[in-house]
Order: sequence, then structure tokens, then C-alpha cells
Amino acid sequence: MRKTTKKKIAPIVITAGVLLYIVPLVAICLSGLAGGGKSGATSVVTPILLTYALLGGAVIFGVIRALLQRLDEIDGGEEEEASQY
Repeated sequence: MRKTTKKKIAPIVITAGVLLYIVPLVAICLSGLAGGGKSGATSVVTPILLTYALLGGAVIFGVIRALLQRLDEIDGGEEEEASQY
């Protein structure tokens, strides 16, 4: 049990680091969208902010999904999948 717990630390730390970087960027994009405005520049900036927010959300989803898959591999005893080939 102790051995698998130790192997889970690195994926969790890396995921936390990526999320600490991406989540504020997505939050800034969404707050920029919520800010609104009456200028003509707003209509140009809105699709850009929306695109960045959607891409950031996709990154967050992918990183969390990869973490869950990696933790399942570790729990299943497949620490090194490459050693099977």
C-alpha cells in the first residue's frame, strides 16, 4: 500500500501545478467576458476570450482525465506499461 501511495504523488503534484496555472487564466478570460462593455472593440475581443476559455477548459478536462487514468494504472499494478511490450 505504501509503495503505490508514493508513486501517486508525482502525478498529483504535476496535475495540481498545471491546474494552478490554467484555472486562473480561464477565470480571467471568463471575467473579461462577464465585464461586458459598450465599445466596438468588445465585439472583437469576445470571441478571442471565449476561445481561450474553451481551450483552457479542454486542457483542464484532459489533465484531470489523464490523472485519473494514471492513478487507475498504478492501482492496477501497471506502474510501467511500456515494460509489457
